[in-house]
Amino acid sequence: MAALAVIVVAVGCGSSADDDATLTVYVSAPLQGPRADAGHDVADGARLALVDADGKAGGVAIDLEVLSDATGGGWDAAATGANARAATEDTTTIAYVGELDSGASRTSIPITNRAGILQVSPGAGAADLTSDSPASGDAPAVQESGHRTFGRVIPSDRDQGEAAGVWMADSGISSVLVDSDGSAYADSLVDGLDAAPSPPEVVTGRDPADAVYIAAEGPVRPAGAGTGDRGILGSDAQLDDPRALGSNSTPVRLTSAALDPTQLPPAADDFLAAFEAAYDRAPGRYAAYGYEAMAVVLDSVGRADDPTDRGDVVDAFFDTGDRESILGTYSIDGVGDTTLRRLGAYRIDGRGRALPEREALTIP
Repeated sequence: MAALAVIVVAVGCGSSADDDATLTVYVSAPLQGPRADAGHDVADGARLALVDADGKAGGVAIDLEVLSDATGGGWDAAATGANARAATEDTTTIAYVGELDSGASRTSIPITNRAGILQVSPGAGAADLTSDSPASGDAPAVQESGHRTFGRVIPSDRDQGEAAGVWMADSGISSVLVDSDGSAYADSLVDGLDAAPSPPEVVTGRDPADAVYIAAEGPVRPAGAGTGDRGILGSDAQLDDPRALGSNSTPVRLTSAALDPTQLPPAADDFLAAFEAAYDRAPGRYAAYGYEAMAVVLDSVGRADDPTDRGDVVDAFFDTGDRESILGTYSIDGVGDTTLRRLGAYRIDGRGRALPEREALTIP
């Protein structure tokens, strides 16, 4: 109990680091259900980051607590909320890595934000998590305290739409029929598409178009599949089940906020080899993002004025600049978004398999 008392004082009052202190980082990811493979990749990537840091940050020992935010059906609000509350009730908690899904993040962020805990997502790209509007400098509604404590190491949904626009321009697509499900996710994709350097003309109804762009939260068969002779484009929501797109004679191309492991920069080579050696499997798309979310948390703890003070760690995270990482060199901007502008790209073959392009998509 004496050691615990020291940690309560250190974390709660912002005193200098104690040599005997141990801090905890919570990782919340879907370890069950349809995204379990990605969730385990995130958790195992985070474990490797802690190993590479020799289990410490800022001279303080770090423990890792991994929890599932999902049931057999997918991410679960009750499980996610319980994870976030467990983190806030643990006086040793210094940061929280999660969630993989934006919906789950909307559940956990208000809880961790009220406790002033840094939360870094490896996969949630929703625009409203970092800003209520592109021009707003205020903390979004989901960060209820009014102070920013959330950020991410993956490009946003809007970035993904912009990357699709870059791919269309490179492919000679000048007009596109948007097949939208009307969700906020779809709206972000279309906003990004419109923001591309040379955006395609968006047509409606039965007007001819070069291609169809699917903007939907889940796998769908596009209503306009017969429109456009240059194919179908979509987002990583379609990567969950690309066979739902049906059999098409035209090309199917999908963007991904996460780079495929084959598209990561050379700086990731050691990580990829270590992951496969440690877990006897090849890493999926989100393994590197789990690693980097944990790595930047540890880096923020190490750079904080007081590594045991939650507010100092948050400040250090938002001061992240020109960080050299396995994802590439990036900074964290004023709202908590990464400045990385490289995203994944896939083509779907005739058997419904997603095959990564040789080159990632780069937004100028």
